[in-house]
Amino acid sequence: MDTFRRFLITSALLLAAPIPFAACLMFRMGGWRTALLSLTGELVLGLVYWWPIGAFLSWYKGRAWTKLVGGYLFSLPLYFVTLAAMYPIWGGASFRPFVNGRWIVYLSATPQFYGMVLLLFYLTTWRTARWTRWGAAFVLAAGTIAPVWLMAATRLNWPGERSHTVITGARIVDAPSARILDGQNVYISEGRIVEIGPESAHADWPRIEAHGRYLLPGLIDVHTHLQSPVEVPAGFQFAYFMKSMIGDYSVQRGQYLAAGVTSVRDLGGPAETNFRLRADILAKKTLGPRFFAVGRLVTSPHGHPVSTIWSADISRQGAILAHDEASLLDGLNRNFAEGPPDAVKIVHGTIGRAKEELSTELMARAIRWADDHKLISIVHAETAAEVEDAIRSGATGVEHTAYLQDVPDSLAALVAQRRPFLDPTFGEFQTSLGLSHVSTGGKARDMQCSYESVRRLYRAGARIAIGTDAPMVSYGSGFHDELAHFARAGFTPAEILTFATLNNAAYLGKADELGRVATGYRADLILTDANPLENLGAMRQPVWTMLDGQIVAGRK
Repeated sequence: MDTFRRFLITSALLLAAPIPFAACLMFRMGGWRTALLSLTGELVLGLVYWWPIGAFLSWYKGRAWTKLVGGYLFSLPLYFVTLAAMYPIWGGASFRPFVNGRWIVYLSATPQFYGMVLLLFYLTTWRTARWTRWGAAFVLAAGTIAPVWLMAATRLNWPGERSHTVITGARIVDAPSARILDGQNVYISEGRIVEIGPESAHADWPRIEAHGRYLLPGLIDVHTHLQSPVEVPAGFQFAYFMKSMIGDYSVQRGQYLAAGVTSVRDLGGPAETNFRLRADILAKKTLGPRFFAVGRLVTSPHGHPVSTIWSADISRQGAILAHDEASLLDGLNRNFAEGPPDAVKIVHGTIGRAKEELSTELMARAIRWADDHKLISIVHAETAAEVEDAIRSGATGVEHTAYLQDVPDSLAALVAQRRPFLDPTFGEFQTSLGLSHVSTGGKARDMQCSYESVRRLYRAGARIAIGTDAPMVSYGSGFHDELAHFARAGFTPAEILTFATLNNAAYLGKADELGRVATGYRADLILTDANPLENLGAMRQPVWTMLDGQIVAGRK
């Protein structure tokens, strides 16, 4: 009994050690419900698997080898019972190991799980028992303190407020006209530009000297997914993952501001977190680029991303699974009540490994709902037929037109008639080619076809927007990589800057307050050393980034 008691105490400490960290991570991912489910999973692991095996090993009095073998045989039914209990807790899925012979795959993992319990058992019964308990207690203490420390270390706070500011001696970049306006003073009050010109009655306001550098509107990324602790091109990085999860994605927010991106639109992730983050940024409880969110995106029950890359838990929180008009409208109305969203995102077509497409009829109904609620409608599409469906149904904009390798005449004519926003996401397309193991020559050919297709759509009358689909590219710096794609596609710096500011602001529905350095507009600005109309790379590391009249990032 004494042996089992020691095993119970030590194993309880080890099981409890990750709970503070895991609970914090799960809360960030999905709120209290997800955190409680995680704690329940830990409890099930102890009650159903660890402790019964520990009891067997403690009380069995036979030979050593029979104890080892008997313990393993005893662990097998416990292993399957544990998985059957934990599957619905962790992912909402049912555990069916005896379908299609998959039980062999599950069985192959049992030795390592049993080995973990066996190792712990002997560590608690040998002379190492005391050190094992102290080690478990230390891990528990570290797991309790680390989340608190990380949250404090990664928190981004707004700087002290200034009601009035004047930026003096700036050279204002006017992208649509490809002109530079020299020697300008920009007067800012309560986060908005109130005057531009020479010295005025506001000359006594606190000054920010531009010293003849170049002032332009903050950049806007119209397609991101902020709630990812991993950037796909960089792969999994433990420190980045932890800082992202514990710090409420402060790493990503900081990367955007450092890159001069002052507004982003999140096109899909757990809705509750996105709406909360939007509210916190708007209220200036936390610092980040101006944040627009769709909340739950619309897709079919077995469509992208719920059947391709999202877990069941994220799918429940981030998607409206529309199998008919009633389920579609119910989801849209619920999302509106919980948000409201800034736009409606609709996934159309069988994308990637998705097993089912959202019908054109349901897509069109969702677009009409968005129109009725005065919301922008955004459609994810990857083929010419899907893009045509979306435009013909009245979508405000279409994402991922970089996937088009040619442009049918019918699509060009439709674009000329409707003039939708089209967001190529070149970088995402390039990343997808790499993940599909397309050869270097094949990637170069596909990218060139993509560039030519987007140029043709632009000539036809499309309003080009620029989004990244981060984390398929890096946050922040990936936006500048996207601008470089546009340069390779043959667009001029003035055109690209217009896409990234004025067009993107219009695609957000904010053309009257974002995307220009003009009176009445938000003071979301960046200052660069060199002229971006001559060198787009000048914007990669701005001298500073200003949001609502406050400098929020800059070079050290």
